[in-house]
Amino acid sequence: MNETIDLTIFIAREGNDLVTDSRAVAIAFGKRHKDVLRAIDKRMRSLRPAISEHYRRNFAPVEFVDAKGERRPMYRMTAKGLAELTMGFSGDDACEVRLRFLDAFDEMAARLAQAEKSITEMLHDFSKRAAVSESKARIGSLLMHERRREKPALKEEQAALQSLAQPSLLTH
Repeated sequence: MNETIDLTIFIAREGNDLVTDSRAVAIAFGKRHKDVLRAIDKRMRSLRPAISEHYRRNFAPVEFVDAKGERRPMYRMTAKGLAELTMGFSGDDACEVRLRFLDAFDEMAARLAQAEKSITEMLHDFSKRAAVSESKARIGSLLMHERRREKPALKEEQAALQSLAQPSLLTH
């Protein structure tokens, strides 16, 4: 069990859930993958409904392609699934890896929440800028139309005022 491994590399987002897989558990805990699969399969077939239901909700059978190009079984699991499965792994080393793995789930959730918050903040800022721009366009458009309507009347008024200010010399 290597303490220097960043266990967040074994965690991925699948839909709304964060998951890891049975191969990652085997690597992190120094177990053989087939032994991890056996432990999961045993609990999936439990005659106790609470146990089998927990495993159905928190473990999903999937496949991976091995180095030979062959499809092999594997399970994806949630943090709850990982916690329950690895409670059966004994010793201080296993306990420490389990705690680090669960911390890695929390860290990934925090990272994703921060990234989503950043995206949400960016979308909010964009919405504000777009609303201001749209308001300017509306005001500008309204003002432009008003100017077009007022322009002829203003020209007439300007001409009248100019004629008053400079009476025509030809009328005398």
